[in-house]
Amino acid sequence: MKLSTRYGLAGVGALGALSLVHWYRTLQYEAPEIVFYLMGVLPNVAAAIAIPFVMLSIWADQKPAAIYQAARRSFVILTLVAGVGLIAWEFMQQSSRSLFFDYHDIAATIFGLVVAWLLFVLLTPRANATAA
Repeated sequence: MKLSTRYGLAGVGALGALSLVHWYRTLQYEAPEIVFYLMGVLPNVAAAIAIPFVMLSIWADQKPAAIYQAARRSFVILTLVAGVGLIAWEFMQQSSRSLFFDYHDIAATIFGLVVAWLLFVLLTPRANATAA
């Protein structure tokens, strides 16, 4: 399977998880407090995984012969941009009356970026060092 497909599927899977969490949050349900907490932070985890992988799938599709080091460098750059953007968005929520700033969301974003890195390591073969 091409790397662009692997990365795209990881991104789409994370977007699906994000959509599922948003849908589940609209339901009226009784659950333990931990479920409500997870429903609050999981969108940040999913977004931190989805954004780099969707962008990386586009990159990998444009550069099918790229070596592993180039893919890793692109992933690191895209992950940093996504992380900075998501954390900046969280801080911008401090000035909003309708949005809620939460340090737990920042921690969830960082956790999502770590999960994204683990997925990158699992999805990217080092043998032959190509992204084809």
